[in-house]
Amino acid sequence: PGGPNIPNTAEGTYKIVFDENNLTFTKELYSWGLVGDATPGGWGDPGPDIPLEYDSCSDTWKAIAVLTDGNWKVRLNNDWPVNYGLGDAPGTLAAGGGDIPVEAGTYLVTINFNDNTYTIVEDTYGIVGSATPNGWDGPDVPFTPDYCNEGLYYAYNVTLVEGLIKFRRNNNWDENYGDDGDGVLEPGGPDIPVTAGVYDVVLDLRNPSVPTYTLTEVN
Repeated sequence: PGGPNIPNTAEGTYKIVFDENNLTFTKELYSWGLVGDATPGGWGDPGPDIPLEYDSCSDTWKAIAVLTDGNWKVRLNNDWPVNYGLGDAPGTLAAGGGDIPVEAGTYLVTINFNDNTYTIVEDTYGIVGSATPNGWDGPDVPFTPDYCNEGLYYAYNVTLVEGLIKFRRNNNWDENYGDDGDGVLEPGGPDIPVTAGVYDVVLDLRNPSVPTYTLTEVN
């Protein structure tokens, strides 16, 4: 109690276990990620791999991943001693298994280590427009879902130039949203003007009849 600070000697993502009864703790580097020629980091060793985020509500690991034509696997701590690839059937994982093929796209990837399965689906929302880095053609600036609040999406530290934006699903125009100036989104609505800056953007589709968004300048 009240003891000295505990030093950390290497930057990284850790699993820390604190035992209140025995007043002990353990700390180990711990991160899961996607690696492969379909990922921006390629098969590089070490990566950096596309980091997976732990979803405590479903006890799975998830990532919004922009992938190219190629292959991917899952590995621990950006290294190969512990890795998972394709199992005996599509959608299953096996320790040290084969490469998993994928076509170019923006995907929600879910890894379930409880039953060694995975899903990879094009079900994402993003920001598109002349104010975004890739303009109206995309790929869009992807949102990360709030995994415990279905319909809520976040994009932090998004750099925008002066111009226009809209929100759309799966990098195409089948489902898109704009704003006619009332702060409520309309399906297929007008472009949204923005000034240059760095923004935190929230897209709230939890109430389908009143979809909303916020743009908060952070820099």
